Amino acid sequence: MRNLKSYHYFWIVSSIILIIGIVNLSNGDSTMDINIHDTYYVIEHFLLAEILFLGYLFLGLGYWLVEKILKKQLIPILTKIHTSILIGSFLIYWIVIFCIKISFNENDIFNNSYEIINITLMIMFLAIIFIAQPVYVINILVALFRKK
Repeated sequence: MRNLKSYHYFWIVSSIILIIGIVNLSNGDSTMDINIHDTYYVIEHFLLAEILFLGYLFLGLGYWLVEKILKKQLIPILTKIHTSILIGSFLIYWIVIFCIKISFNENDIFNNSYEIINITLMIMFLAIIFIAQPVYVINILVALFRKK
């Protein structure tokens, strides 16, 4: 694990996301409903998997281009913050899903599992948008414009 760079982690997670998306293709009810005011948006899980796959792939590609092609040094703490938030959010999501499947009965009338999943997704989304992605942009820009 010591030899793995940050872009390796992003590429591994992107591959796992694509595999999960392909496996869930056979599921008949594989859609996500998003309600914004009075409008419902229905998105297929595979489309979400493709978007996440491309997102993680391009983030890893950005790190790879800066480190290997341009031979620039990234700021290690910013790279760790960005990587831990994005990879950690992926892991936390699946841990929450696993815990909910274990703890809630599917026939339970008072099942709050969707609320827990939505809150988890919203917290992760906000952390990614307002912390991780600005850190990523700052890290790449500083690496590009810093003199050796």
